[in-house]
Amino acid sequence: MTSTDNTVVAPWGKWDKISLQLILVGVSCYALFVLAFSTVLIVQSLVSGDRLLSLPVDQPLPAEADTGTATLLDGRLESARVYVTDLTPATTALIDIGFIVGVLTQVVVAASFVYLAFRLLRRRPFMKSLTWTFVVAGAVLLLGSLISQVLSGFGSWLVAAELGSTPDGDSFWFWSFTVDPAPLGFGFALMLVGSAFEYAQKLSRETEGLV
Repeated sequence: MTSTDNTVVAPWGKWDKISLQLILVGVSCYALFVLAFSTVLIVQSLVSGDRLLSLPVDQPLPAEADTGTATLLDGRLESARVYVTDLTPATTALIDIGFIVGVLTQVVVAASFVYLAFRLLRRRPFMKSLTWTFVVAGAVLLLGSLISQVLSGFGSWLVAAELGSTPDGDSFWFWSFTVDPAPLGFGFALMLVGSAFEYAQKLSRETEGLV
């Protein structure tokens, strides 16, 4: 452990400490809830063989969508929640693996903030472990969210195909999926936070040398 690891910051005020404790408890409960709830969903899906997912569509709105006093100029349906069964093993594997990777990604990111809150409460934020925690969490979020979205997207393609859809555009189900860039950007932000902790460690070390 380096001298920077032993650096203790000034004591927290009463309300600052309470806020950190609430953050620690809240993020811990969130991580445990996501893990427990997702485990229940996966077990239920494996036992029943049914899968609940969202499939893209490109269909006009029904007539019931325009029965009020306002005038509906245009609109189309872009997605639908479906509950399907009798899928092939390859399709269910893609859907399940994509879901599991997404859940584990959320848990890892939440755990990084739990560790940060814990270190802040102990007044020891300048630690090499915090740098690596956020660098790894950022990389996990970046890769995990991308892998989860790609697997889930290909899984939805296979589900659409098994429902009778074809990629020619004449079927009810629309063969497409998009990648949400927000988790990717957040992953780079977490790695930047890790770099900030590294800089803070070096700055603390230089400051200690001047005292």
